[in-house]
Amino acid sequence: MDIQCPRCKTSNTFHADEITQSAKSIICNDCKMPFLIKPKQSVGQPREAKDKVLVANANPDFCYAIKEFLAGHGFDVILAKDGVEALQFLEIEMPPIALVDVALPGMYGFEICDFIKNSEKRKYIKIILLASVYDKTRYKRMPTSIYGADDYMEMHHIPDQLVPKIRKLIGKGEQVGKPPVETQPKEFEVVIMQETGFSQKIKEIADRDMKVTLRQAQGDNVMVSLSNQHEEAKRLARIIASDIILYNQEAVEKGIRDGNLYELLKDEIKEGLVYYAKRVPPDVRKNTAYLKNAFEELIGKMKKEMGV
Repeated sequence: MDIQCPRCKTSNTFHADEITQSAKSIICNDCKMPFLIKPKQSVGQPREAKDKVLVANANPDFCYAIKEFLAGHGFDVILAKDGVEALQFLEIEMPPIALVDVALPGMYGFEICDFIKNSEKRKYIKIILLASVYDKTRYKRMPTSIYGADDYMEMHHIPDQLVPKIRKLIGKGEQVGKPPVETQPKEFEVVIMQETGFSQKIKEIADRDMKVTLRQAQGDNVMVSLSNQHEEAKRLARIIASDIILYNQEAVEKGIRDGNLYELLKDEIKEGLVYYAKRVPPDVRKNTAYLKNAFEELIGKMKKEMGV
């Protein structure tokens, strides 16, 4: 079946049996514009239930950007700002899939994975761990493990990887090699997706998430500004600690068992401390130990899980 690109009017071919309740992403063969093909909803026709996706992340800008993005691809999105809220929604809504931030406040993403996979009632829920990656230049490899999650991705790959990963995990990817299923003829409509703008928005959010900026504050705003800076510093500390753990799991587990964890990870910890010092203002670092606390908290939880 052919459908015209909304920009250049070039015909693009797709198979009608690939379209379910979710839209199919298309990139124009000629002008390379991304758009979606969705079943046209007839008047009075009952709507098919959308697949639910839980998005658990502390950054509200990120959450709403992802919600808008996934809604455009035919998903119903539930937002959670911390680990406690994520577990509540997983209990109540029972979504088939969850995108969970590794450095989630309240409970790290690793803990969410452990809780889900050890629950007979919820173990069918697929988990994608999301890493913000505090220093993208260091990580040219995949993690050695994803702690029981079903998949993993870094924030800057969301625009091109997230929807295919979700569809694959819930069994709605393209069925290569299988005969086409006969379906009733349907009408389709085109939805323009501003993928380029979304990619830029995610990049900006990721960049902001990695930086703690010294705000200019005066009068009554001084305490508010300092409070925000401390919260941002805590968030950055959790990101750095969780990245070190995520990308060095074999060394972490060996170090916990042998009692020489800090020696094995001394280079990674040193790099994390340097990065943290560059991003966090001196007034916030003074008399605080957010990075040390975050790392010790995470290691303590891992020791408990390992029974050490």
